[in-house]
Amino acid sequence: MKQKWYTLSSTKLVFYSVLIGVVGGLAAQFFSECVHLATKYLITGIAGYSPPGLPREGGNLVESFGKYGRWLIPVVTTLGGLVSGWLVYTFAPEAEGHGTDAAVKAYHQHGGRIRGRVPLVKTFASAITIGSGGAAGREGPTAQITAGVGSVVAGWLGLDDRTRRLMVLAGIAAGLSAIFRSPLGTAIFAIEILYTDMEFEARMLVYTVIAAVVAYAVNGAFMGWEPIFTLSEGTSFHDPIHLLWYSVLGIIAGVMGAVLPSVFYYTRDFFQKLTMPKKLKPALGGLLLGLMAMALPQVLGGGYGWMQMAIEGKLAIGMLAILSVAKIVALSFTISSGGSGGVFAPTLFSGTMLGAFVATAANTLFPYTHLSVAAFAVVGMAAFFAGAARVPIATLLMVSEMTGGYKLMVPTMLAVVLSYMIQSWLTRNAKYPTLYQAQVRNRSQSPVHHTEYLNTALSIVKGSKIKLSDNLTPINMKDLLRVGMPVTIDDNGRSVYLGTVRKASHHVGKSLKEIFQGKGHLLIMSILRKENFLIPDGETVLEPWDRLVVVISRSEYDTYRDLIRIPYLESMRYSDLRNGPDESKAAPG
Repeated sequence: MKQKWYTLSSTKLVFYSVLIGVVGGLAAQFFSECVHLATKYLITGIAGYSPPGLPREGGNLVESFGKYGRWLIPVVTTLGGLVSGWLVYTFAPEAEGHGTDAAVKAYHQHGGRIRGRVPLVKTFASAITIGSGGAAGREGPTAQITAGVGSVVAGWLGLDDRTRRLMVLAGIAAGLSAIFRSPLGTAIFAIEILYTDMEFEARMLVYTVIAAVVAYAVNGAFMGWEPIFTLSEGTSFHDPIHLLWYSVLGIIAGVMGAVLPSVFYYTRDFFQKLTMPKKLKPALGGLLLGLMAMALPQVLGGGYGWMQMAIEGKLAIGMLAILSVAKIVALSFTISSGGSGGVFAPTLFSGTMLGAFVATAANTLFPYTHLSVAAFAVVGMAAFFAGAARVPIATLLMVSEMTGGYKLMVPTMLAVVLSYMIQSWLTRNAKYPTLYQAQVRNRSQSPVHHTEYLNTALSIVKGSKIKLSDNLTPINMKDLLRVGMPVTIDDNGRSVYLGTVRKASHHVGKSLKEIFQGKGHLLIMSILRKENFLIPDGETVLEPWDRLVVVISRSEYDTYRDLIRIPYLESMRYSDLRNGPDESKAAPG
């Protein structure tokens, strides 16, 4: 009977995944049409600017300007930011920024819940942002739109949070698969993007694969089956000596991947501090972008046409170098100001330009290297995003499917791994280590899994030398978190307390390994940070106002008072000072 229930449950999940694949594929197609129309009537219709387009999407690799040249570009980008900002902050503030991050946040923190209005608002706000020239991509919005559809469908069907989260991941995979024509890579991406430490929600993979394949089939009926980028037949890896140059590319991509999140989020912090209505900030970002685009119109939009031109070796070395950096700034103006769009395409753009630049520079300085610009552009595309977003496996597969560059798998593997390792090392103590702020380090840091890890922590305590009291129950832990009352765990005065990291403590910003070096040990069972439960390790860095679940005795508290404030023990300490020593315990006179 139990096996029958399991089979029925799995059958339903497969059905839900197919449903999300169909709806996600159609939603992605609808959004792409919205972007096409917005581009036609805004940046092309008003400003007269037409960027190069992908031949396999009906475009051509030609740039053209209207009778007013570049002068109307800032007007259109500002107008787009104004309308997009009004839409988002009036109807669904959570639709601002890049959509994939919002979907990841919904998975970790909100049980997969995304408000029903978000997909609709995201569709039109992002289409206007991109169509007016915003330096953003279609992928992030599509991920949030299709994830939102999955969440809404789960609500209609009355499904539990676990199934709702599954449908959110299936939605991410479906939307990205339809946009990128990359079913396998996007199925992996949906379960890898959640964590920065190369962990996966492996139990969800079957369902993200189903959703991605179905969405790919739906999109193929409209757009065809060819990869979105075109590579010449001779583009392949054939000389092991070239691996040295691919290594150089991977290292540079890792360094740039470490810089990108800081530029992006510090720009966001700058806009957040501005004393002006939130609705107007995307317009300011659009104005800055437009002024920049008067000199470099290549930074407008997703830039797929320019990427194809770089792959074909049609851009000069100086332009490649400038665009690899300029796109990062343009992206930050567009999205960090509160605009709505994706970060995926602009990051791939910078990586493509970087890869083509490395190959062109090497061929110029060392004429006998004969490096393939197309191959390096493709590998750079993968290496840069893999490092900046900490998704090496998915990116490796996605870029191979997007370009058809399966013969470049070996150098791509090398560059991706080097980029990931360099980026991870350089950002180990950074405030903004990755491009997706909603990511957590691993499963133990996700609220989705905090219950099982807290139970593991309790099991460790039970297996230690501490003699546990019989009254340690799950209900006590709930009381602790709710009202801060201690939970006694042994007969030696040690209890579980809830405390807060002092804002002025000199230990703030340090890892636990640094804090307790030479100072003994404090058993920290978990950390509650902004509604998220974290299971700490030696590399965990404490932040002001972190709430710690610790095992400690009253006598040990004085050692750690400079780090943590435990209200219950503070009140007991005040009571002791006020009442004086307990005479019943005083030595006889």
